[in-house]
Amino acid sequence: MFNSVWRFVVSVSAFRINEEDDSFELGFEIPIAREKFFIKFWQVAIDELGITEIKNGIDLKNEHLSSTLHELEQLRNWAESNLQNNDLNYIVSRINLLMRELPTAFKTEHTTLWIG
Repeated sequence: MFNSVWRFVVSVSAFRINEEDDSFELGFEIPIAREKFFIKFWQVAIDELGITEIKNGIDLKNEHLSSTLHELEQLRNWAESNLQNNDLNYIVSRINLLMRELPTAFKTEHTTLWIG
């Protein structure tokens, strides 16, 4: 008898929202972390540091880009002080990806990104 177990891997990513109909723009996604990793490490750092811009379920606006990038630097510093090996490498690579991609993700001054 064949027994299978389905596992869903839920991820946290940044998505661009279409201004016309509030749907997600197809083909645009900046991966942040698997949900389990996000909760275990990102959320702990977010809570400890009082981060307000990079959270699960939040809208990002272009006008907050500077403070968002600053918070990402804080998150990277936290990771370098609190994590090791693969966990450290993984979170730093995703923080670096966000810092590189976010500035070009806002197509207009009204563009909204959603993290979730």
